[in-house]
Amino acid sequence: MKNYLDLIPLYAKAHRRQSRLTRLCILLAVFLVSAIFGMADMYMRCMRLQAIQTDGAWHAAFRGISVQDEAILRSRPEVKEAARYATLNYRLDQEYEIAGIRTVICGMDEKFLSFFPSVRIEEGRFPSQKGEILLTKSVKKRLGLAVGDPLEMSTPQGKLDFIVTGFTGDTSMLTVSDAFGAFVGMETWTDCFAEGADPADTDLYVQFFPFCRIQRTIAELTAQLPTVQIGQNTKLLGLMFQTNDLYMMQIYATAAILSILVVISGILMISGSLNSNVARRTEFFGLLRCLGATEKQVRRFVRREALHWCRTAIPAGLFLSVLMVWGLCALLRYLTPTYFSEIPALGISWIGILSGSLLGLLTVLFAAHSPAEKASKVSPLTAAAGNAGTLFAVRRAADLKLFPVEIALGIHHAAGSKKNFFLLSASFAFSIILFLSFQPTLDFARHALTVLQPYSPDFSIISPDNTCSIPKELSETLLKNPSVRRVYGRSFAYEMTVTAGGQPCSIDLISYEENQFGWAKDLMTEGSVAPVRNGQGLLTVFSPDNPLSTGDVLALGFAGSETELPVSGVLSKCPFDASEGAQIVICSEEVFEQITGLSGYTILDLQLDRNAPEEDVDAIRQAAGAQVRFSDHRLENAESRAVYYVFFLFLYGFLAVIALISFFNIINAISMSVSARLQQYAAMRAIGADDAELVKMVAAEALTYLGGGILSGCLLGFPLHFQIYDLLVASRWGDAWIFPLDSLLFILALMGLAALFAVLEPARRICRLSASRILNFQ
Repeated sequence: MKNYLDLIPLYAKAHRRQSRLTRLCILLAVFLVSAIFGMADMYMRCMRLQAIQTDGAWHAAFRGISVQDEAILRSRPEVKEAARYATLNYRLDQEYEIAGIRTVICGMDEKFLSFFPSVRIEEGRFPSQKGEILLTKSVKKRLGLAVGDPLEMSTPQGKLDFIVTGFTGDTSMLTVSDAFGAFVGMETWTDCFAEGADPADTDLYVQFFPFCRIQRTIAELTAQLPTVQIGQNTKLLGLMFQTNDLYMMQIYATAAILSILVVISGILMISGSLNSNVARRTEFFGLLRCLGATEKQVRRFVRREALHWCRTAIPAGLFLSVLMVWGLCALLRYLTPTYFSEIPALGISWIGILSGSLLGLLTVLFAAHSPAEKASKVSPLTAAAGNAGTLFAVRRAADLKLFPVEIALGIHHAAGSKKNFFLLSASFAFSIILFLSFQPTLDFARHALTVLQPYSPDFSIISPDNTCSIPKELSETLLKNPSVRRVYGRSFAYEMTVTAGGQPCSIDLISYEENQFGWAKDLMTEGSVAPVRNGQGLLTVFSPDNPLSTGDVLALGFAGSETELPVSGVLSKCPFDASEGAQIVICSEEVFEQITGLSGYTILDLQLDRNAPEEDVDAIRQAAGAQVRFSDHRLENAESRAVYYVFFLFLYGFLAVIALISFFNIINAISMSVSARLQQYAAMRAIGADDAELVKMVAAEALTYLGGGILSGCLLGFPLHFQIYDLLVASRWGDAWIFPLDSLLFILALMGLAALFAVLEPARRICRLSASRILNFQ
């Protein structure tokens, strides 16, 4: 050993158990920060990919732009790519059809396809010549077309002939509407479709370079081109931090607050751990002073020792965070490969790794400053006096009026060092603060996302004239299809006039069958489903202008007959809208047929197996016949499911990490604090204290730290929860703040369980060691 600092690895090797808890604390803090920042980074990547898949990779769209203005725009250095795009029959209200199927026509530059990965060319090439056309793959499947085949399109102006050059992916808008998509070059568009199109429906889509100031560029273009309408891809720009949208700015502010809380939590965890570690080894630093070490050398020793612990603790924390990010990315790739196949299953978040590394190193150096100063002030006499550094100046005796002596001493031990009490209590408090601060993000996700409901269909068969024209026997036929999991239909009678309490009322009468009555149970706000299912009552749906309530009797008349039935319950919502001025009333199929005399369905919904082959879907179409309309929701559901998985996997991942770190941090911190007083407990045993009294003393100390943390955590956590809820939810949707009782009880139960485990281990260690052995322990 050539230098006194070489003693650090030798001491660490000889006293591995003493430094284990400190290294674990550094590991947990690094894991907390690195995992949360890493998951946030991967979340942003996932959401950007999903936004590009659904909304496109463009940043701004310029409508009604002239050729001269287009040249000005393209010449700007901030513009990376620009492509023209025009659309016709977008609302499917014009007679543009292929083989009798409604068709949306799009004219575009070839570069436009690069903005929309969902419609990339899967087969063939772009229609660059006149008379060529690119189709969605649904046309290929349903009409059996191939590249090079001729195609005839019906238009209001007559028939048009094209040559098929390729096929692209479908979009959810087209599949839900059961429509085809056709794409042509701008030259063909001008010749064949420009006459029937609105010039205002022609846009120039622009993609800017990612690191330019996009909002400033758009503002300059707005001033330069005052007659041009400019739209923005708000979702993508928001995920790029390139938006001035007020609500997005509120989300940014919330993210900044949560990030700061995470960093502070990590700092407090490490600071409290180092403070306890140095306090328990005061005698050792006194021995160093006896051997001639100066105050400066002791300070350097403490700092270097702290960095020595980082050599293993920081890489271990980073490795665990990387494993967690890998697990979430792999899970997303498995659950929604359509949208997240480009995410590497073993992706690395350099933001998370850098954040964890910097926090670990800088916090250790910062946190080691005060313990180093404290250690350097230890006099050589302390080595002979024992571990006196853990004995604090007694300004006030322990209060024995309220508690037995062992409980009072435990409380006195915890409050004896104000700094140690503050660090440990603040560390515990931040467990509550972090948990309560992240919880409103779940409420935000539930509002912001289109969450798939149990009754969401994958495929719908719809009456073309919204009458009860679909035979009920069709549902039994479709259930025989191996890919069909569930079939449920509804009959509609629109704008019926009924009497409620002597007053006329307009209703939309809708029939439910067993599946839908089962789902309605979870939406009940008052009343019961049972009488309605048995044909002895009705359900209505809550709305501010709905005069119907439970107990009202409705007189329903149709085709000369009249039936009276009571309203047996009220639903909070239902999956369809009422006609203007009408209220929704739900009955059983038998009652509907009795009142209206109609026995068919208006809509027949199907839920399919997840990987239902297209052959089975084609069989469903054939069984239903050509006289009905279809709506394929599978792609739309996949988009909703993808966003749902991203939000909730990462949000619950954040909460799981916080809960896990809180649990182990409490155990670790209390164990270290008790270990620092090991000789004091031994001395008490030597003068007659038994095991039960010592355990009560340890428990009282732990509960004092925990009580201080809970009190301060609640005092700071609830205002933060309210503020974040107001920023994310109340300001957008107007929901009133609700006291987060469930979240509070969960985190308190977790902290209580952690405190129990934290007391058991030190108590077991104290009970096993003899007084003489503890007194000689170092």
